[in-house]
Amino acid sequence: MKNTINYYYNLNINTIHQKEKNYYFKADNKNYLLLKCTNIEEPDDIYRLNIYLSQILPVHRIVLNANNEAITKINDSNYLLLELFSNNNKINLNNIIELSNIRIPFSVDKLKRNDWYNLWIKKVDYFEYQLSQIGKKYPLIRESFNYYIGLAENAIILVNNIDFNNIPLGLSHRRITNMSFNLYNPLNIVIDVRIRDVCEYFKFCFFNNIDISMELELFLSYNSFNIDEAKLFLARMFFPTYYFDLYEKIIDNEIDESEIKKVIIKADNYEKILKQVYYHFKNNQINIEWLEI
Repeated sequence: MKNTINYYYNLNINTIHQKEKNYYFKADNKNYLLLKCTNIEEPDDIYRLNIYLSQILPVHRIVLNANNEAITKINDSNYLLLELFSNNNKINLNNIIELSNIRIPFSVDKLKRNDWYNLWIKKVDYFEYQLSQIGKKYPLIRESFNYYIGLAENAIILVNNIDFNNIPLGLSHRRITNMSFNLYNPLNIVIDVRIRDVCEYFKFCFFNNIDISMELELFLSYNSFNIDEAKLFLARMFFPTYYFDLYEKIIDNEIDESEIKKVIIKADNYEKILKQVYYHFKNNQINIEWLEI
């Protein structure tokens, strides 16, 4: 792989090591990651946004290959080279809020992910069809699936009558964790409403055994939301990305089905979080009867 990287990027590598399907190496006293990537539908928008953000944030910088392209095909796989500018340190809620307030001064339409209603309906319909075909292989998923579809349907109802065109868009992420690598990874960045990342951060922390009740209450108390944003916040907390992400990995044979127990056993406690958010926003024309039981 050293020779291949040198051929495409003219970099003389000092040290290199492989982790899963990716390659970390150092060249000219800089740290790099050759990242295997799939389903990259918007490389031009990703690169354009990366160039802009690299001027104001410590994002990992995309390095073009010898053909002046972002994506390099190696052994029939697509790779993207990143020059790493931040360590994989833990981040906090303030880091996420600061990023979510960044407005991009040009259009990157292919990176927009704010049509939650249609995106979620397509996802749920696809999963329901998929499980009807292969469900017998996955008893844990089959037993728990309807509950999480129910949560998703609650989320879809909440966003059904919201006009996203009236809500400002900013910097967001496909998925948020508490590690800086994911925060500054250009392949993880999308354009969406400001509360997307905050909700995913709270969900990530909860399902990784971090108590969020106090931090969540402080966030809700010190931030103002209009009616539409209140509905969006509750909807995003309802939508079980944490379950569906594991579901997809199980179906793709990346992890064992038993991994989904980690979220199933927390269902009752997570409902308490949903009730906390619901009661905070209850005066915002939101009424979900089963949360009041």
